[in-house]
Amino acid sequence: MRSFTFVAVTMAAFVTVPTMAGEKKPVDPNKKICRQSEVTGSIMMGKSVCHTAAEWAQVDRQNASDSESARAILHRGSVGAH
Repeated sequence: MRSFTFVAVTMAAFVTVPTMAGEKKPVDPNKKICRQSEVTGSIMMGKSVCHTAAEWAQVDRQNASDSESARAILHRGSVGAH
């Protein structure tokens, strides 16, 4: 499993999460939030991973950055393959 290194994040503002009406509701950055992690190839439900809202925000930013980097690499590879 990929391990994440968390950087201490000093936040003056609250992290926001979307609500059903599309509004943003402030969330305490120190609030503990748990998400279910999928295990590829397993019929089990996975496991629960818990972090603070600030840590999840950092994980989400890093995942978005990693996805964009992978797309850029794939795009460069497909451009030269033709």
